[in-house]
Amino acid sequence: MKRKIIASLLGVAGSLAMVASSQAQGFVNFLSSGSDVDAPVKFGQTASVGGVNGVSGVNVGSEFTADLLYSLNGTTFTRLDQASAAAGGAYPTAFLATDGDLANGAGYFVGPTVTIPGYSSGAVSFIVEAYHGSSYVAADWKGQSAVFVVPSLATGLATPGDLVGMQGFVVTVPEPSIFALAGLGAAGLMAFRRKK
Repeated sequence: MKRKIIASLLGVAGSLAMVASSQAQGFVNFLSSGSDVDAPVKFGQTASVGGVNGVSGVNVGSEFTADLLYSLNGTTFTRLDQASAAAGGAYPTAFLATDGDLANGAGYFVGPTVTIPGYSSGAVSFIVEAYHGSSYVAADWKGQSAVFVVPSLATGLATPGDLVGMQGFVVTVPEPSIFALAGLGAAGLMAFRRKK
């Protein structure tokens, strides 16, 4: 009888521990400029696309958006959703100032404190995306940071850390895909054959 009671108590304790760990979360400040990070985003080429006149090496402006991807295992990345913005500020986050206006923060973003779901302890890998348009996939200008690892996150909302280790990166105009080029080539051949 005592063994059954002890086994039951251990089972309940184990279940509670699993629930607590499954609902764990970490917190981080989503910003590219602060005491622990300085990571401006610049144009990687000179081009005029989608109403943006980009100049290579110039910091991007407020028409761009920043988004965050995270990985708890270092391999599978998940895009942070809007519900994970824990405190203040819009997410995804707009960049400050206008293109090249360094005095007012062009090339930088200051977003909210965000929640990393499922975090309990250890390192977290991150990627920051910058893009112009409704989404990263549909963007006419876009770029990603290199993967960087934050050794640990705060588990209390009152003491979130920064995205330490993030480096600046560039946005460019994506090149057309192979399929798009093949489609243009096929259309050109058909037009050429019709003329003969």
